[in-house]
Amino acid sequence: MRPVILAVAIMAVSAAPVAAQELCIEPIRPESVYLLDAGFSGAEIRAEFRRFFSEVEVYLNCLNETSARIRQDARAAAYDYQHVLETTEPGKADPADDGFQPPSVALRDTGELFLDYRPNAEGSKAAPR
Repeated sequence: MRPVILAVAIMAVSAAPVAAQELCIEPIRPESVYLLDAGFSGAEIRAEFRRFFSEVEVYLNCLNETSARIRQDARAAAYDYQHVLETTEPGKADPADDGFQPPSVALRDTGELFLDYRPNAEGSKAAPR
């Protein structure tokens, strides 16, 4: 009985990080030359390609949903951090300031994500977009 309990506990602990993230699995493109060499019929090869295109659609939707969620989380964290900076000794230099400036990351097809959360920083915006 102990080995079963131990096995269940190990599986639960190892599955926790995966459950915390959405898993987008990249589809594997079928190779028609190899499928023909393996003796697949034309109908079977067409079915493999249709399955692949369906998996591509699921994969791209998963990436888009994950990307949107992460952008929202990052934006919310930037607002929260800006609020902390403004409410704890506003206008004073942070003694732990190491000169870090968050980059403005250009995102293809979606504009730009600004994580410049420091109030009154030269060239920064008052709030992230």
